[in-house]
Amino acid sequence: MQAQYTVALVGFPPAEVATLSSFFRLAARRPPAYVVQDEPRTADLLLVNADHPRAIAAVQRAALPARVMLIGLSDGGSGWPLQQRPVRLVPLLSALDRVMVPPPPAPPPPPSIPEPRRDFASTDVMPHREFASTDVMPPQALQSRFHPQSRVMTDVPRGEALLVAQSLVEGRILLKRFRQYGLAMDWCREPQQAQAMMAAHPYRLVVIDRVQGEPDGLSLCRQAKQRRPDAPVVVMFATTTGSMERMKAGLAGADAYLSRSVSEGELHRLLVRHDLAEEGGFQATNFGEF
Repeated sequence: MQAQYTVALVGFPPAEVATLSSFFRLAARRPPAYVVQDEPRTADLLLVNADHPRAIAAVQRAALPARVMLIGLSDGGSGWPLQQRPVRLVPLLSALDRVMVPPPPAPPPPPSIPEPRRDFASTDVMPHREFASTDVMPPQALQSRFHPQSRVMTDVPRGEALLVAQSLVEGRILLKRFRQYGLAMDWCREPQQAQAMMAAHPYRLVVIDRVQGEPDGLSLCRQAKQRRPDAPVVVMFATTTGSMERMKAGLAGADAYLSRSVSEGELHRLLVRHDLAEEGGFQATNFGEF
């Protein structure tokens, strides 16, 4: 396998170009490395924004010898391999490896060996009515009792925004901060329940505080952004603001990755930018320490 390939990013906005370039630089130690360059005509691989039809058309007209990978919702009939948004780091690298170096054909399966015949008397399945006279529950009852998908959530009115925060103290602080802008907030402390609530209700805003366990905050963010076409705005709060964690949040689809000490003015401008608050002023509120 070649040790390094050059990649040209086509049709992406500046923020995504910066995020993808940072990711490729951090992943350059694993072979093969992918090095971003500006010139698409000499690149080994073109990474194209599938949600930008003009970018796909330009690559088709150019007929360059480079291999092509799309990122977006649809391949536009091009037949090129496609990675859905939100982008996940490790699967993206694996997909690029498959595009650049296709795996060898699988070996033929071994010849099947016929099993020896076993003669035994057939057994009749117990009819459902006979379960009533035994201590055994019928299969349908077992499935409805223990199958995860059989659990029905109570149908209650939902707000326009969802807060996922496991900490009781920090959750109350964040709930108070967002409610001052007139947002009808639901608060969930269990990530599994948050998954079910997002699947059942079209929230406009999802606020994710530090989440421990499975699913984690990034998984919740990906699920929220996969709801098309009405994906909510996702704001993630974290105690660390390192570049790697911020990049992971961006590729998971987060619209903002904030520290808990974010100023009220910056938070207000973020909500106004996404039509979640009015442009007028707000009253300063004492929220305590994070």
